[in-house]
Parts: sequence; structure tokens; C-alpha cells
Amino acid sequence: MRMSRLSTNLRYSQGEDYRGFAVPPPLDVFQRSEPEQWTRLRSRVVGELRQAGEWTDRAALLVGKCLAELDGVDEFDFVERVALPLPAVILAELLGLPDTERDALAAWANATMRPDSLPRARDTLAAMQEIITAVIARGLQDGEDTMLGRLVHAEIDSAGTDSGDIAGLLFYLLFVWYEVLMDVIAGAVLVFSGRPEQLAGMMSVPDRSGPVDELLRFLSPQVLAGPRFAVTDLEIGGQVIAAGQTVLLCLASANHDPERFSDPAELDVWRGPNPHVALGHGAHACVGAGLLRPVLASVLEQIYTRWPKLHATIDDRDVPWRSGFRHRGPLTLPVRAGERY
Repeated sequence: MRMSRLSTNLRYSQGEDYRGFAVPPPLDVFQRSEPEQWTRLRSRVVGELRQAGEWTDRAALLVGKCLAELDGVDEFDFVERVALPLPAVILAELLGLPDTERDALAAWANATMRPDSLPRARDTLAAMQEIITAVIARGLQDGEDTMLGRLVHAEIDSAGTDSGDIAGLLFYLLFVWYEVLMDVIAGAVLVFSGRPEQLAGMMSVPDRSGPVDELLRFLSPQVLAGPRFAVTDLEIGGQVIAAGQTVLLCLASANHDPERFSDPAELDVWRGPNPHVALGHGAHACVGAGLLRPVLASVLEQIYTRWPKLHATIDDRDVPWRSGFRHRGPLTLPVRAGERY
């Protein structure tokens, strides 16, 4: 089936069935854009990453500094102490956010991602928009000195005005990306706890892009893709879908399809090829995909270099999961940094 027959653009929705929750403007750029606009925004991020050749070294120092705060602590909740706070620190460094915006991002995560949190992420859109507005204002002040400043000014220059597209881009980079990174980091520690040979395999290769892709496939932190709308009448698996109806694509199911993957229920860091869709595919692939892979590789390297014997102290079946409509990851993960008892 040609995926051009499905679109994320709300203008193709007839509004007679599920459309997903409404993201307010200007954060809704990817709900009102065509693939060309999405591709252009993603290319800006990719271009910035290509310029940031020293990012891996910077990330190593940054992550190492954060983990050093746990020196001497043998048992802790990995989600609370590492997976939850780390994305805010990384994003602040990468984009060039000052302490005020970094702290606001961390406060948002603490208010929505902890086990006792009341609001869901989708219910905090007003807080998200407030943070994004402050971040854009900071980018305008920064000029060309930071990635944030370059992204903001590039969008304004291309549109000839204060384009709302940058707000939508930052919505994905700051918040959607935050959840995905947090869930993959915690999920990786959980699955490696019971698979020491897989951990050894990842740590034995200099290029960890393959193991990172396998973790993304196996964990599938984004369970569902955003709603797609049929551009024309079509048929999927014998089911007739009328133009304007909603299609929900299960990324996790596709990533465990036995027709595409041998032993899909097994983690295999040597797997190749690995045509997973954990970060989407084609024109609507995640705008932060190029950022997530090198960051995750660097984070895992730092974690297991510092704590080579890190392991969960709870059975897989007893781990509570933050299971929202689209995102999935451990809510808590008690770990021990030293030898197993």
C-alpha cells in the first residue's frame, strides 16, 4: 500500500471518527502540514547535528557528570535518578538553553512522568506552550551562537516572518523526544539486566548504531503512530476504509512482525538488517530521529562504563509501566550498581 494514501494532515479528516486530541496552534504544525514541510523541518535538525561533530564527546562529559552525582550510591530508582532528569540536561546542552528554560523543562517532566503524577502529558499543553514561547524568545536573543538560535532564525528567514513552524518543531524536540529518550534509557537497563550477553555484545562494538536500533525495535517506546487519515478510499488487510476515516498504525506490532523479523520477541543486538519503524518511516519519520540515536548510544556507553554490573532488582513481571495511549516505559526501576546478591 502506498503510504501517500494516508496523511497526518487534519484537513483530510472527515471528523466522523477518532481524530486524536487537538494540539493548539502554533504547536500543531505537523497536524496541518504536508510531507514536504515536515521534511524541511527535519532537515534543519539533521543539518545542525552534522555541524555538531563534537556532540558525542560533549554528551559523554555531560552524562558522566550527571551520573557522578550517584557515586557511592549502590541502590536507587533508575527512572527517578537517571532516566527522568537526564533528557532535560541533554536538551539544554544541545540546544543551548539557559538554566531557567532547562529548569522549566525538568519541572514539566517531574510533574507529568512520576508514578504519582496526576496530569497526563497531553493535559499539560498550556505549560508546554509557555516553555516553548520562552525558548523561542531566548533563541531570538541568541542569534547564531546556539543551535536553538540558528533554528529559530532559519525559520524566520525562510518564512519572511515569525513563523509558527519552529514552535511545532520545538514541541517535538522538547516533549515528544523527552518521553521517548526517557523510556528507552530505562527500558534498555531493564532488558539488559536479564540478558548480559546482549549487553556485552553492545559494549564490544565501536559503532553502537545497530544495537541502538535493536533496542528501539524491541522496546518500541512509541506504541502507536499519530493518527493518519485516508486521503482516498482504500483497503488494508481486507478492511475497506473510506476517505476521511482514521487509521491508527501500531509501531510496536510492526516491529514484532514475524514476517519481517526472525525471532521478533527476542532482543538481538547483532540483528541486521533491521527495518524497524520505532521512529516512524519516510516523510513522517520522527524529526528527532537523527538526534536520538547518537544521544542514546552515548548515554548507554556512559552508564555501563561507570556501572558495568548495573542490574534491576525487581522481576520483569513486577515492573510498573507508564502506559499511555502512545508512549510506554517503566514508571520505576529499582536497580543495584554492584554485584548481584
